[in-house]
Amino acid sequence: MKTDASLEKLRRIDREYRYLERALAVLQWDEETCLPPKGVEERAEQLALLQGIAHRRLVTAETGRLLGELGSTTENPRGDEGLPALDRDFLRVMRRVYDREVKLPADFVRKAARAEGLSQAAWAQARRNNDFPSFLPHLSAMIDLARKKARYWGYSDAGEGKGSLYDGLLDIYEPGLRASELSALFSPLQERLTALLKQFGPPREYPFLNQDYDIEAQARFNRQLMDYIGFDQSRGRLDTSAHPFTTSLGSDDIRITTRYFPGNPLSGIFSVIHESGHAFYEMGFPAELRLSCLADGASMAVHESQSRFWENIIGRSRPFWEGLFPILQRHFPRQLNSVDAGLFYQAVNQLRPTLIRVDADEVSYALHIILRFELEKQLIAGELPPEALPGRWREYSRRYLDMESQTDSDGVLQDVHWSMGAFGYFPSYALGNLYGLQFWAQMQKELPDLETALAAGRFQPIRAWLQDRIYRWGCRLSPQELLRQVTGEQLSPAPFLAYVETKYGALHRG
Repeated sequence: MKTDASLEKLRRIDREYRYLERALAVLQWDEETCLPPKGVEERAEQLALLQGIAHRRLVTAETGRLLGELGSTTENPRGDEGLPALDRDFLRVMRRVYDREVKLPADFVRKAARAEGLSQAAWAQARRNNDFPSFLPHLSAMIDLARKKARYWGYSDAGEGKGSLYDGLLDIYEPGLRASELSALFSPLQERLTALLKQFGPPREYPFLNQDYDIEAQARFNRQLMDYIGFDQSRGRLDTSAHPFTTSLGSDDIRITTRYFPGNPLSGIFSVIHESGHAFYEMGFPAELRLSCLADGASMAVHESQSRFWENIIGRSRPFWEGLFPILQRHFPRQLNSVDAGLFYQAVNQLRPTLIRVDADEVSYALHIILRFELEKQLIAGELPPEALPGRWREYSRRYLDMESQTDSDGVLQDVHWSMGAFGYFPSYALGNLYGLQFWAQMQKELPDLETALAAGRFQPIRAWLQDRIYRWGCRLSPQELLRQVTGEQLSPAPFLAYVETKYGALHRG
């Protein structure tokens, strides 16, 4: 049948595009983990060339023709109603990717890839040296490229028609979501979380954390931690980088990274748990979705719901540390010989606002995200000159966190995202907290004795539930459809707020 032949040709184009994307990911992973400093410029050229080839493979006239033959249009992306549901879901996602990429000129794609490669390397060096001025030209370039990209997609400076430039960038990560909707969601969230921080008072001190924790010993523990929670190290690996991240180099090659500080063992531990949550999602896509555009998260917020779920709901729970703490204690007997699991649980949940987002507690974390959301909206709208960003960052840190960074490395340079041009990504973290708590509430209804399983180090029931309810769908469902299917609810901050109020209220009283 002609339909079957058209589908197979379109799947081949998609598959080849994915292979090229993963080849790009190999180069990017290498740049983040072990590229020699003098290799940066040539690597940027390699990235630009390969990105151009991938773009060209996707946006050929053949792709548009095949989508049309299958009834997929911008207005009706799922194509002919008589096709199987899986094929219609494939067409919907393929149409979305094609419609975006075909509007980007080839020379722009290559220029953006080259600039991104140089920008990330410049950011890493600037962060090490606390040297924002050296990064400023690259930041300005990434802002300019992001604005141009949104304009190519039909968004405008005035916010007319499809929406603002920032709406266009936000749509990359959260399809259909607008900045105005986020502002309406974040405003009450900020108010409640700020009140909770004041209510729970000053942080407690845990001197056993303020000691030297050997980095090699931390690395050994973290690899054991990955085994403990069920990370299949035959399908992935752990390395170090300036900023923790997860990337898929293949269906069975999922890379995660962390970073280590001798005086802060929790940073490496919770980065590993967080990135393992992303990896579990990537490893969970079923065979029929692999090597296709459907092998992706429903949205970036849903992807972050999985990392935040493992990092916080599981990784900061008391039963989790009742099972894991004896293992950690064996790696660091001198530092932890007088500590028990209960005290360590209190320590990993201390309410201590910090300048560093990835080390923030569950209550103040979303305030870091709201800070970045407000700043990047201003950058993209042209309301905030890039050179004024450090000063505005300090101002907003005082406003949202009641503290101010003394260095740009602990402030505006701490995150990798803007060096990648990933404007619009940050809100996904706060949204991920909300999705994660609603998934958790449903899991608790369906799985008895979760605390017993956690204390015993049995994570298979949790992973199996996530596999059945979330992972197997890839991005066949929109985030809203997935949430309704799993929980029967719409996205709401109420479960998350109830969770932190209950948990930290009990810790504060204790």
